[in-house]
Amino acid sequence: MASENFYGQPTLDTIPLYRDTIGIESVEINHEVLTPEEKYERNKREFRSIYFNGDNKNIITAIGIIPPGIAVNINKLYNHFAKSGKQARRFQKVLADDFKLDKVNQTWYPLTQKLTKLDGQQLEDFRRYYHPDFEWWAAAEEYEQLDYIFKRLKNYQDSSVHIRAYLALPKQ
Repeated sequence: MASENFYGQPTLDTIPLYRDTIGIESVEINHEVLTPEEKYERNKREFRSIYFNGDNKNIITAIGIIPPGIAVNINKLYNHFAKSGKQARRFQKVLADDFKLDKVNQTWYPLTQKLTKLDGQQLEDFRRYYHPDFEWWAAAEEYEQLDYIFKRLKNYQDSSVHIRAYLALPKQ
């Protein structure tokens, strides 16, 4: 940008003018709903090194018929005793627990929404306080699941104030 100085001579600005904002194109967000099984398989693919490091199955194998012998897999032996292997197995357990929670929530949330007639914070409190165990929920028949919800709903209505206080964050 040219301008004139005191003597009438043209000068150039040394500081170019830049925009202080960045214009971006449109952003498209695709939300993909995955089933718990698909999510678990995706996690297994993404964290395949965790499953490799945590593998300690079949450390010793029998090989050959004549002469008979045994073979020790050094990688699996190391993974069994190493700290990284123990941490990997712990993370595998976290992924498995997340899968179980998603599996229960897949049916728990729609049933509680439809049958309890609760909404907002009351529904969230009910779901959190009476969340069923995975093993029982997977083995239960549909009638048993419905009975569980109705009995817990009656308990919740009788003592919702106490449950709300129990689930509240502690004051510091």
